[in-house]
Parts: sequence; structure tokens; C-alpha cells
Amino acid sequence: MNKCLGILLAEDDENDVLLLKRAFEKAEIQNPLFVSRDGQEAIDYLAGAGNFSNRTEYPFPALVLLDLKMPKRSGFEVLEWLRAQPVLQCLPVVVFSSSPHQRDIERAYRLGANAFVVKPASNETRSQLSHYIKGFWLQFNEPPILCTEGIEAARKFHAQEHLPRIFL
Repeated sequence: MNKCLGILLAEDDENDVLLLKRAFEKAEIQNPLFVSRDGQEAIDYLAGAGNFSNRTEYPFPALVLLDLKMPKRSGFEVLEWLRAQPVLQCLPVVVFSSSPHQRDIERAYRLGANAFVVKPASNETRSQLSHYIKGFWLQFNEPPILCTEGIEAARKFHAQEHLPRIFL
């Protein structure tokens, strides 16, 4: 994956943001990390709404790391909204939650999560997870056209494939 493709971290806990940033630095992840502090802000970012309308400054992420328990809108609501947008359905989403509850895991997968990771408790485990994210999601995984060429290219591709367009 191109190291300039961004990652959206939807996380309201400042400590979790800081710890993940440190782990990413240790893993030498050079992809830009954009942070949304609540579920509505994550949706606004993905929709390119309001402050996030400038796609040069706020590009589509190639990966979303999504906390479940956030203010305004939960991670489940973000995931549900995301998967309801035809062009955005293919965007990779890793649920990154402190909840190990099977009910949350099952619900996240039912709503279209690509993976579910319980937030690591130690710096060593967090560092290991960052290396796995880098290796799989940022090096080997091929992102959808939306992430590499933008919304207009994705719309054109979907129109050629006879898929419905989203409201964007």
C-alpha cells in the first residue's frame, strides 16, 4: 500500500490515541493518521461533510480503526451508516474496542466489520498489533479504488458495474 494513504482512527479516549500513535511510530507506520473524537465526527469525515469537505486535506482513508463506545454516535452506528453507503461499503474497517464481549463481536461482524481487535493492555502487545496492522492492512492488502483514486473514480467505476451511487 502507498504510505501516503491515510488511516482514520475513530477514538474518543485521548490516552488510547496517544498510545496508538506511539505504537505506530515504533512500527514505522508512515501513513497519515487522522483522528475523529466521536462517532458523528467519523461519519462527517467519511462523508466529506462540513470541516472535512476538502479531500486534499482530509482524504478518504484506506483503513478505519473504529472504537465502539464513543459519544454522539456509537461505533456500531458509524459501521451501520458506512455499510449503507454503496460506494463506501468496501472500505476496510477494523473494530478497535476495549470490549471483549461476544455480543459486541458478533454485532460488529454482522454490521460489516472486516476484523475485531480488543485493545491491547500492554505497550508490547500494542506494538505487536501495530506491526500486524502495518504488515497486513498497509502492505499486503489492496485498498479499493475509493481510497486510491477518490470518490469520483469510485462512482464512475460503480456506474460501469451498474451499482447504485451514494448521496455524496
